[in-house]
Amino acid sequence: MRPNRRNTQNQSEGLIISLPTEVVVREIPAVQIKTSTIEVLSVEDLSKQRKIVANTKELGPVTLWENQMYDRIGQWTDVDIETRLIELFLK
Repeated sequence: MRPNRRNTQNQSEGLIISLPTEVVVREIPAVQIKTSTIEVLSVEDLSKQRKIVANTKELGPVTLWENQMYDRIGQWTDVDIETRLIELFLK
């Protein structure tokens, strides 16, 4: 031990170092989560907003049709939802 060092100096607690500028301390590349299924929990027909939203387990809310597409789809079915989700995510 150096002569001017006390025993308590071996422990470091709460040491904060101020840097003159911000630096990148860690870069995490984009994370890809893959799935071969999408579970639709519910579908909302928001007629006042002219859009249809599927609430999915994997993706959260997904807008299927809105505005003019909402008007064109009219009465949709489960097959329409399946086709649209495939259309959106297999571009």
